[in-house]
Amino acid sequence: MHYLFVLLALGALLIVHELGHLVAARLLGVRVPRFTVGFGPPLLSFRLGGTQFVLGAVPLGASANLQGMNPHRSAEEDTSGFGTLGPLKRMAIILAGPLANYAVALGLLFALYSSGTHVVVPLTVGTVVPGSEAARAQLLPGDKLVAVGGKPLESWSDFVTRVADGVGAPLELSVDRHGEPRTVTVRPRADERGAGRIGVSQQYVFRTHAPGEAFTQSLVHTGRVASETVSTLLALVRGPQVAGKAGPGALMRQESSDVASSTASGADALVRALVAASVALAMLTLVPVPGLDGGRVLLLAIEAVSGRRIPPRVETVAQTAGFLFLSIGIVATAGAEIVRALPSPQAPVAMPPAAATPPAEADAGTPRVVTPALP
Repeated sequence: MHYLFVLLALGALLIVHELGHLVAARLLGVRVPRFTVGFGPPLLSFRLGGTQFVLGAVPLGASANLQGMNPHRSAEEDTSGFGTLGPLKRMAIILAGPLANYAVALGLLFALYSSGTHVVVPLTVGTVVPGSEAARAQLLPGDKLVAVGGKPLESWSDFVTRVADGVGAPLELSVDRHGEPRTVTVRPRADERGAGRIGVSQQYVFRTHAPGEAFTQSLVHTGRVASETVSTLLALVRGPQVAGKAGPGALMRQESSDVASSTASGADALVRALVAASVALAMLTLVPVPGLDGGRVLLLAIEAVSGRRIPPRVETVAQTAGFLFLSIGIVATAGAEIVRALPSPQAPVAMPPAAATPPAEADAGTPRVVTPALP
């Protein structure tokens, strides 16, 4: 069910992405003869504003067919197409897709923060799972985490990382309990992936924001998600083993899990999952690899600086090489996901699911467990 939600969400976001290209092209005078949603035999077709809109039998993904996108067609043959525009205008059309995804994410967050949502209480314990390592160490809801092993904490994700890396070793936590400093010692247990967990979640409170503050919070939120996406993409470069832990599959499992498990605020979790997916899609398509929007922008930037159009043959070879690179990356990531899903005969003893500590995304404002603010 989680993967079905992710597929439907990505399908809708891809439609938004391609609509961004369509709108920008039309504004700059480029014809868009056909816009297709999904694939397979057409179920519905209609014409609107000079564009034929087609709905395929499998409504996943979308594509905008811009006039003159074929680099082998000369400008003399097509006087009103994509290829007749200058590099900056073509770059604007390409960037309109990722920009549309970012604008949707920003709009969703603005509506969420304006209407009221749960916001994080920085570095504050929300719940402590009974019987967990945190419970044995007598951590309490409302305790503010200050340092781990004498090193100050910067964020909840920083805390999660240090706990995850400290499996089986005693960790000294410095906390502030209602203004009184305390020190407790915990020994993280390994979960099913071998990461350390102690059984706590971060605290959230419900709050409504004024329009100006809502917009600011939306910018900060999308910035954090973008930063996490870039970190994930950099991790993917290190190989399929890392991809299995920090790749798209891990993001899909976490975000779709939030939608299913957040009983206190299902709408909040749904919006935040869509925002994360939309920003991630925008960042992914901006990677400067031929075959993606970022690769096209890179070629257009080279053309703008050099003042010479990229030869069609060079562009075709670059796009083909980029497509092969992306295909290899997808296969490697999928393989890592399959290996991760297979049972391991030497898998570490995992804590109960409820005892898992929220992952690093919690610091970006994704609600896991909502608890009232303590006095």
